[in-house]
Amino acid sequence: MGIGLAHMDFTPLFYGVVMFLGLWSMWHKITHGQILGFTIEVSVFALVFILHGGTMAGGFAAMICALLAGSILPRTIRRNK
Repeated sequence: MGIGLAHMDFTPLFYGVVMFLGLWSMWHKITHGQILGFTIEVSVFALVFILHGGTMAGGFAAMICALLAGSILPRTIRRNK
């Protein structure tokens, strides 16, 4: 009766949502000329992914870190100029 639902794993769904947000964020930055934000996002993703050994968990950490860095760092850099 509901036992099958107890073993459901939502991790791949959450991983996919975060991956979509990352791709959408990069596409949005490229199409709107936000080169600094795009560069930061790609650089942070590559660095964190390499440091974590290229695993799925490392990729997930890299996606979240890149989303945060690509959203926050360009604003703080522009504010300090």
